[in-house]
Amino acid sequence: MKALIFRILKQLKNDPRTLAIMLVAPILLMSLIYFLLSDNDYQARIGVYDIQESFIEVLSEEVEVKQLSDTSEISLFLKNDSVDAVLWANEDGIHTMVLENNSKSAKAMQAVQVALSKMMPIGEFSTDSIYGSADESYFSSMAYIFLVVVAFFFTFIVSGMALVRERFTNTLERLLMSPIRRWQIVGGYIGGYGIAAIIQGVLIILTSIYVLSVPVAGSVWLCILIIILLSVCAVETGALVSIFANSEFQVAQFIPILVIPQIFFTGIIPIDIIPYHLGNLCYIMPMYYGAAPLKEIMVKGAGFVDVLPWLLGLIVFIVILFILNTLSLKKYRRL
Repeated sequence: MKALIFRILKQLKNDPRTLAIMLVAPILLMSLIYFLLSDNDYQARIGVYDIQESFIEVLSEEVEVKQLSDTSEISLFLKNDSVDAVLWANEDGIHTMVLENNSKSAKAMQAVQVALSKMMPIGEFSTDSIYGSADESYFSSMAYIFLVVVAFFFTFIVSGMALVRERFTNTLERLLMSPIRRWQIVGGYIGGYGIAAIIQGVLIILTSIYVLSVPVAGSVWLCILIIILLSVCAVETGALVSIFANSEFQVAQFIPILVIPQIFFTGIIPIDIIPYHLGNLCYIMPMYYGAAPLKEIMVKGAGFVDVLPWLLGLIVFIVILFILNTLSLKKYRRL
């Protein structure tokens, strides 16, 4: 088994394309997500009609204000992208209109709320949160999800496709014809690709924290441990899929079945509000056992004892997938 691990590592070393996919592509993807979702300096534009000058002065502190001469211009200004929102008043009160719900209109409406709070006679209006901060970027607040998805996805793809190539070169068949036990073969492959996956996971975590400035309230080492366990799960999942795939393309065809559904159980949608009790499916999703403890550590500062149930869940997945991989090799032993 040790010789198989070293052979896999040597093979990876001589395959720059695979190394690039495992080590460089995840970091580039995380960086892209960071730049796409980071806060920007965009100044919202709001058109106003028949609004008090005192309110306009307060609103001008937050956004660019444009005076409209008639309410008939509202639709035209919005469709021409001249403003992000329109604010006007009549006998029924203050009204707002936006073209569609997007980040620009959200920023404009936030400015309106701030201005309204400043005009209220009851005092200042402020929003606080127990975890995180009000000025935290969307990327930072959702970083634990991106870490899990990126780590699992790339590890699954690389390990699955690499093991399919092992079959095409008849390497796996020759090993199965030797006296080596099936569990040793599985252990060798998982050990070899697992080490590469662990390096990938550590790089993703460290890059996110120390380069992309993702805040971590708890232990960085605990975050790394979770990503390592999840990466091993991804390697074993890729190995299991490769047994039933006849080509590298067929490995990719498993993504909509085994990867994409798991993303919805990483915290993008709160588990407790998923209808029809479908939230209970999270307990059979490895990504859930990676995202849930990462959120507790990175956002809430949880410790080892707090996330132990999820760690045990990942270990159970690792054991089950190892057994399934070993049993699945029986069909090759019969050849």
